[in-house]
Amino acid sequence: MESNAGRPGGAKGWTDSVNTTASVWAPDAPFPRIADLRQPDRISHVLIHRGVEGFRFLHESSIVHHRDSLFVAWNNSPIAESEKGTVVRWICSDDDFASWSSPAAIAPALDHETVVWESCQLLSVEERLWAFVGQVHSQPRRSNETGGRTVIFLFDDAAREWREQGSIDGFHPLNRPQQTASGNWAMGGQFNLVLPRVAVSRGRDFSEWDVCEIPSAPSDCVNYAETSLVVSESVITAYVRSATAAAYVSESHDDGRSWGPLRISNLPMSSSKTCAGVLSTGQRYLAFNMKPEADGVHDRDVLAVAVAGPGEHLFRQIVIVRKGKSPSTRFTGFVKSEQWSYPSVLEHDGKVYVTYSVTKEDCCLSILSLDAFSV
Repeated sequence: MESNAGRPGGAKGWTDSVNTTASVWAPDAPFPRIADLRQPDRISHVLIHRGVEGFRFLHESSIVHHRDSLFVAWNNSPIAESEKGTVVRWICSDDDFASWSSPAAIAPALDHETVVWESCQLLSVEERLWAFVGQVHSQPRRSNETGGRTVIFLFDDAAREWREQGSIDGFHPLNRPQQTASGNWAMGGQFNLVLPRVAVSRGRDFSEWDVCEIPSAPSDCVNYAETSLVVSESVITAYVRSATAAAYVSESHDDGRSWGPLRISNLPMSSSKTCAGVLSTGQRYLAFNMKPEADGVHDRDVLAVAVAGPGEHLFRQIVIVRKGKSPSTRFTGFVKSEQWSYPSVLEHDGKVYVTYSVTKEDCCLSILSLDAFSV
């Protein structure tokens, strides 16, 4: 693991016994109360897409910088989550958000009675823009019927269209691919809503991926198995959504090919999708919904980012992105409620961009200075 020299209790990362809680929050740093946290002084919010008739449902955004433009993608459904007619759409801006392109489809609606698109991860590498788009069985469903598959698309910059390039069976994408020490790329995801998984590329060949399982026991309270990753030189850490008041974690020391058993962590959070990675400062981050402390506060009323010190393994500071009630729903629909949720994080040119769902109807972008994440 990375050195945490100078930080009490930080060098080891977490305890060795599988029967004890894994420390991902630094034990020497008191976990802050939500009431004591404030947004950074320099933060702005931009509503980049608003739900409309025909596309009442929006969720699971992804943001990336590509060739001097910012691209954002998300799921759109006619009325409710994971229903027939779902499309994955994208927009871009090349003038610092003064304007956006009209939404267009990466993955048009499938002509299938039970299979739909759900979730998209964008990645720009060597001036090529990729989209990893998930397919699942539509709602309502039992978890063992959900399945999971990823279809890979490549953007044609000249034609402004997406071309299908291949697929990954048995894997649903939930975190942008990150390059490992060996030159492969690792992407967090799940299968059947209960099995956390990681897809590992074969070098820079994005047409070939190996799907690796993160072991979980029947007694583990995995909830949707949404998995995000932090990739560093010596270790890859997976953060897995649970039905408890804290995240599960697992580690790989062989480039994501094999994983230790899930461990419950000491980082309290609501049950919701996270987004993880490493900033250019060498700080690992985890965007998540904080667990409410007061009556009447919903599980997704506070969207935050936990950050570690440069080169450190353990989180020790919280940066608030949104705090308080989101707008009320305008449209009825399956599993919709007020929330700021399902974040995607991008660092570019000294700023940190966070996109997320607003009440599963709109897509919002928050812009913070990289300095706000100093520890």
